[in-house]
Amino acid sequence: MAVYSQDRVGRLRVVLGIVVVVGVLAAVLAAFILTDGDHRGAGVFAMVVAGLLIGASGAALRLLPEADRGARIASVVTGVLCVLSGVGLAGTWLAFLLPLLGLGLLFLALLPDDVEG
Repeated sequence: MAVYSQDRVGRLRVVLGIVVVVGVLAAVLAAFILTDGDHRGAGVFAMVVAGLLIGASGAALRLLPEADRGARIASVVTGVLCVLSGVGLAGTWLAFLLPLLGLGLLFLALLPDDVEG
């Protein structure tokens, strides 16, 4: 049973695509931190966060065309991961961007939708 209208699916696809881009950018920056060698722990943590974001948003994007309950759960999990990752990366520009993306994603994923319309 569909829980999202096609309009909502399109909006969720855009936000999840932005999360993928931010995850890839975080992975690239983490790779630069790791090659520098001074802050290995921070680089590993940033790489783990990037992997989680890319994996969760990729799974949500894969489930989104069906617009069923699995897509809703994957979108909510991705939104929660964005918020928690932003808190974990305090002191970086991602600490501002990720919670905003996560809250927007949670808003889109949890707001009731008129499926018939």
